[in-house]
Amino acid sequence: MDDNVERPSYEPELAQPPTPAPGAKYSSMQRLWMMFTSPGEVFSDISIKPTWVLVMVVLVILGVAYQAVFVPHVDIDGAIRSSLAEQDREISEAQIARGVKVAVVIARLAPIIVPVVVVIIAAVFFFLMLKIVGSDADFPRSLSTALHSYWPPTLVGLVLTSILIQRIDKASPEELANVVKASLGAFMSPDAPAWLLAVGSTISIFNIWAVVLLIIGFSTVGKISKGKAAVVTLVPWGAWIVVKAAIAAVMA
Repeated sequence: MDDNVERPSYEPELAQPPTPAPGAKYSSMQRLWMMFTSPGEVFSDISIKPTWVLVMVVLVILGVAYQAVFVPHVDIDGAIRSSLAEQDREISEAQIARGVKVAVVIARLAPIIVPVVVVIIAAVFFFLMLKIVGSDADFPRSLSTALHSYWPPTLVGLVLTSILIQRIDKASPEELANVVKASLGAFMSPDAPAWLLAVGSTISIFNIWAVVLLIIGFSTVGKISKGKAAVVTLVPWGAWIVVKAAIAAVMA
């Protein structure tokens, strides 16, 4: 028999080592800055590893800084007296003083707590919408996308407001909210219907900026088309505008 004939080998083939999954390229701090320059790269990184602690802490710090600048310019006493006059109610000076104290506490806490709570609630609705359109993105990625999308417009809006508000001594909360002429509501008459003012105040340059970032983010993180990402973003936004308008109409 010819010993040179090749015989089949019965030795098991060595398994190839698995290809390692790609890791995140950027740190949480780098992502904050890059949201102004390369948001698409940040969202691609979030799809690999979502982060949310730093951006949430930064938003809380911005809220603290904002209330420190904003509250001293609010004419809380005048706002309370004006509200009572509209309701044709008589109230003692002691009750007004107590109302002012409560309003000051609310004014100090609201900018710190409300933005973060609102973003978390929005992230829940965005996550549900992602599931409806067939995305596999989980809640941490939805939350990270929402927080990073709101971060740039929030920072710019607060910085501009903090600068422009220095020209004003005391004013009502409504007047101070429009110190930056960035929304349709800022150009409406104060006598316009309350529901219309509520809608106008929501349609602003900063909110449009956030919506655009959300669409880019959900398209990237959720691995869905831009059209589906627009649905994920705009349906909750439209619902919020309707609810806000309804509340304003009822409270008017």
